[in-house]
Amino acid sequence: MEEFIELGQIIFPKEQRIAIWHTLEELLNAIDNGQVPRSGKSAMLRRDLPDLEYWVGKRVGFGRPAFKRYKADLRNDTQPLSSWIVPRAEEKEYEAENSFVSGTNQEGSRDVAALFGDKAFNYAKPLSLIQGLLAQATRPNDTVLDFFAGSGTTGHAVLALNALDGGTRKFILCSSTEATDKEPAKNLCRDVCAERIKKVITASDALAHHTFAYLQLDKLAPGDTPFESDCAQAFQLLTLRLGKVARPVPAASNGVKILVQSSEQGALTVLVHRLTAATLDALAALPLSPASAHHGHLRVYSTRPDTVRNHLQRVWAGTERTVESLSLEAALLHGQIAPRRRSRVPAAAEPNATDLIASQALNTGTSALNEPKKEAL
Repeated sequence: MEEFIELGQIIFPKEQRIAIWHTLEELLNAIDNGQVPRSGKSAMLRRDLPDLEYWVGKRVGFGRPAFKRYKADLRNDTQPLSSWIVPRAEEKEYEAENSFVSGTNQEGSRDVAALFGDKAFNYAKPLSLIQGLLAQATRPNDTVLDFFAGSGTTGHAVLALNALDGGTRKFILCSSTEATDKEPAKNLCRDVCAERIKKVITASDALAHHTFAYLQLDKLAPGDTPFESDCAQAFQLLTLRLGKVARPVPAASNGVKILVQSSEQGALTVLVHRLTAATLDALAALPLSPASAHHGHLRVYSTRPDTVRNHLQRVWAGTERTVESLSLEAALLHGQIAPRRRSRVPAAAEPNATDLIASQALNTGTSALNEPKKEAL
């Protein structure tokens, strides 16, 4: 070290504290009072240190010196950068440009335990780490995707950032159930991740206006879709695409469920998963416009679009009511592929184009999933 100092290869901090202990007693008192240099949480001078007397009368600095390297002595002209993530244990010892302080997985486990009252998830990512990364990498209105959500730290960090800066960031969290043969009912996404997000929102007044939806994504073979898909799956798919929101499946009147309702011209979009004579009568009787019982537009997703169209056109003959009857099966199947853009869509072809676009959400949900199921928030 003294040789390096003589060669000018040690750079000391411009402002640093220098201590000299003239007697061993002075040095021992300084150790007992914590007035010695430290590395992290560990004191660099301790009572049990061999040859402790060596440091009596020596100039001891309380700083972090740097080693100066000359280009001519380097094997490579470039050197790796140090991390911009400062460990919490070294928070007061150094900082880099644009750095932030992060805890360890122990902090992540404590955060989860504080919400659930027990250790519900092992090795959770520290909230401070993800929040620091998102603070640098996102804008206030961005959407954050975490495809391996675990305990939901990413969602927690998004909410914490929104509460901090008033942002409107959104998140999409995906995770498997992690069920096993021994624990077939195990579902960490539902029981840990979703519950964590719920607890974080309800515990903060600043997040009271935030909401989230818990969804389960099922992978269906295209040929089996018309037979294996149920009404809830079709309803969530279409509401996500048409209304930009996931809603609980409402109670149906004779099988008719409302997807999207617009006050403009009495436009109404509904879903019919199983068609019956009572359902046809219920469709014909729907109130499309508060201004006139003879005016309005109805868009219907059903398993038998031709039957719906022919029936309503016959019943509504002589009125200004119009119907757009779309195939529910096509809406589900066309979600597997991205629709091609059309430069000009004739008016007569608009229902098919709408059908393709409205089912786009299925592509996002099914094409990237692992067997057998994925969970999403």
